[in-house]
Amino acid sequence: MQQQEINALKKACFYSFPPNKLGYCGPDESWKTFDIFVSGQSNEKSQEVKFLLEKFYGLHNYLEAIARANSLDPFDKEVIEAYWIGNRLLEKVSFEETQNAIISLQKHGLPKKIAEKKAAKLPRGMIPHHSMHVLYVNFITSKLEPIVKNLSSCIVQWAKVEKNRGDTIAIKGIELFSEANELKIREKEKIVENPFGVKAEKGFVSTHWGRAIEEISEEEMKNLKKYTIKTVELMNK
Repeated sequence: MQQQEINALKKACFYSFPPNKLGYCGPDESWKTFDIFVSGQSNEKSQEVKFLLEKFYGLHNYLEAIARANSLDPFDKEVIEAYWIGNRLLEKVSFEETQNAIISLQKHGLPKKIAEKKAAKLPRGMIPHHSMHVLYVNFITSKLEPIVKNLSSCIVQWAKVEKNRGDTIAIKGIELFSEANELKIREKEKIVENPFGVKAEKGFVSTHWGRAIEEISEEEMKNLKKYTIKTVELMNK
């Protein structure tokens, strides 16, 4: 497997690691294999990693939809970035393809009636970004209630680095809250864990479930913000 493919798989592992370690998504204890892989201890695990990621049904269904619309492989780095962060590839996914991705989740734990209802009532303009899955489809697992606190933790957030302490990073991030029956976003200063050793001393990072995931460029930050806000606005309609 070429280094570009390995880097793409590592990106998918970074974002899938936190919810799996918490027991919310994917095959049990996949995070242990991801940890070895992303640390560079064994690139030989790439095929095993790929197999495990294919079992993250809330992830892989959407990667397939984005990939089909752009004639790419589901584990292409741009496809993975499109789902977790957001990029131009999302714009090519049709509304019907997004509906189909939701309907297909019934094969993987989302009750059939809920999957069909969610697909039928999908607001026009929704695209298969991670924020859409979290805020609109909600959780496939029964371990989590779709309350605002959990939804806020589950969306991938953008944050400005204030101070990197090594094991933790002080950030100016965001959080979701509810006001007048609408979802809203506000800034929040907080401290997140740094399990992957993100070295950013300034600039921006993405976070997921209270963990720093990776350093992101200003353009990536703007994309993440753009597509997340778009989802929130469509939810409020």
